[in-house]
This record gives sequence, C-alpha cells and structure tokens, in this order.
Amino acid sequence: MRVQWITKIVLGASMAALLAAGCATNPDGSYQYQKTGLGALGGAALGAGAGALIGGKSHRGRNVAIGGLTGAVVGGAVGNYMDRQAAALKQSMPEAEVVRDGDKVFVALPSGILFDLGKDTLKPAAKDSLSKGAMTLKDSQTNIIIQGHTDSTGSDAINQPLSERRANRVREYLVSQGVPGSKMTAVGYGSSRPAVANDTESNRALNRRVQLEISPNANLKAQGSGNN
Repeated sequence: MRVQWITKIVLGASMAALLAAGCATNPDGSYQYQKTGLGALGGAALGAGAGALIGGKSHRGRNVAIGGLTGAVVGGAVGNYMDRQAAALKQSMPEAEVVRDGDKVFVALPSGILFDLGKDTLKPAAKDSLSKGAMTLKDSQTNIIIQGHTDSTGSDAINQPLSERRANRVREYLVSQGVPGSKMTAVGYGSSRPAVANDTESNRALNRRVQLEISPNANLKAQGSGNN
C-alpha cells in the first residue's frame, strides 16, 4: 500500500495555492499543506481575480467571467503539460509518491529505496527507478530542484552534508541518464523539514527521503501566455 506522506511537505508556491489553501506547522514540527486545484482551475481562479480588478465595480460580473476564461486558457496550457508529466512519472516510477500541487509536480522517494542508512551511494534498484524517470525528466520545458532530507537522528554536522551529498548523487545519476544538468539544482535540508514527527522508526524512515520539485520553466510559461 502506498503511503500518502508527501502531501505533508508539498510547498504550494503558486498563487493558486495561496488562494485555495492555507498552511500550518503542526505541534510536532512537521509541515501540513493542503493540496490545491489543478491546471485550468488554478488559472481560472487567478484570471477571475484579475478580471474583477479591470473596469471597476460597474462591470465586475462581466470582468470576472472574462478574467476567469483568460486564466483558464493560460493556466490550462501549463497545467495540462504538468498533468502529463505527473501521469508519466507515476507510471514509470510506481515506487515513488507523485503529487500535483499548483503548477508543480513533487516526486518523493524514501531514502531506503535510494541509499543504505547513513550512506550516499545509490543502490542498484534506485538507479533502475531513476533511469526510468529520466525519460520524462529530460524534457526541455521544466526545471527541477532535487532536495535531500534526513531524520533527526544524529547532529546537524552529520545530517546536513549527508542530505547535500544524497541530493547531488541523484542529480549526477540523472545527468548520466541524459537529463540536462542545467535544469537541475541539488540542495540539502538535513533534518530541518520533516514530513512527519521523528517519534518512531517508521516515521524516521519516511523523513529520510529525496524529493524532486518539478516546475514549468520560462519557455513553458511563455507558451501558455501565448495561447491567450
């Protein structure tokens, strides 16, 4: 059974996410985020908000409708592309948790699949999974931030560089599989961004993870705007 844990750490960076959902820090220090609407719905919400500001109060209803339609066209073009990205990654990387949020796709792999405990050498199974995902990730329309995370066991002096090395190992392997290095950035967060409380071994295993944050690049956004 797949564990639905990535939704706790998804960062809804788009304005649609800000309009549709709030966020809070749980008492245990983990992050709780609400999933937002997809593609055209998010674009329509943004467009409707913009339309309400055009032309003043006297034509508010008409402007909201026009703005919503415009936003749906622009947001839909990007959203549809990211929907296809998410679907392809779910099919090629079934062991990963893939979530669409706003105009982004988040892919999380528990580090137990990728690395031995405390190590930064990719396992053979990890290479197999990443090589399959690379077929989708090598597209020219997105940027990727590769995030390394650890549990709270051990000191920051150990966890922080370990998370950075793990993120870099994933980036290096994806480059070897044809994903352009120029579109990827590797960062490590150590134990500072837990998905769940670090109070049990099973939870700590979930917090030891590498997460890909995939977002539309300027070219894809421009194409979406061009549809207007």
